[in-house]
Amino acid sequence: MQSKQKTHRDHAPAILPWLLGAGALLIYLVTINRWVSLNSLTIVAKVTGWDPVLPFQMPLFFTLTYPVRFLPILWQPVALNLFSAICGGLTIGLLARSVMLLPHDRTHEQRQRERSEYSLLTIRVAWVPPVLAVFACAFQLTMWEHATTATGETLDLLIFAYVIRCLLEYRIDQRESWLLRMAFIYGLGVTENWAMIGFFPAFLVALIWIKGLSFFNGRFIIRMIGTGIVGL
Repeated sequence: MQSKQKTHRDHAPAILPWLLGAGALLIYLVTINRWVSLNSLTIVAKVTGWDPVLPFQMPLFFTLTYPVRFLPILWQPVALNLFSAICGGLTIGLLARSVMLLPHDRTHEQRQRERSEYSLLTIRVAWVPPVLAVFACAFQLTMWEHATTATGETLDLLIFAYVIRCLLEYRIDQRESWLLRMAFIYGLGVTENWAMIGFFPAFLVALIWIKGLSFFNGRFIIRMIGTGIVGL
């Protein structure tokens, strides 16, 4: 009986974020822009080849959406908007998952009440924080605008959300593969969004905080740098 209860508890957190992400994606698809907007005009022109100058400042977005130019002309803007909606839905799912992985042992009162392994929230209404986070982000006007129109912003946000998720997942299961994935995606993100360079010290401090003294291992550092360079 205990085994079945544990399986149920493990299953619910695993599926809830993606249900929330799917719900957000559905709303984005229903309200998606059916054509080109002023915000997406420059992006659409470059990706579809109307503007012959390659978008060197956003190579990842251009690479992922390059097949769009082989679609019929009338479908191209809609396909790019659909790509942004998918990125937005995935970002919302990652947000919900990250909120569920946050530790609840920051204060003395939390440490007294939450005795679960890794200090994850285990009360009956543990679903409330990720749901509130999703509603606060998914239906915020700017987020909705970028998720329903091809601006490239939702791809940047997806990369940022995935890097955070990798850090939090590593704190739970201690698998180095999460950190290698983080380094690779971070390298990709730097080429797409220069703000990732500014965020690097914060992620480095967070990684050292989670990993502790084992961070200062020559082989580990070389693997992380090498994987990040591959992403770049």
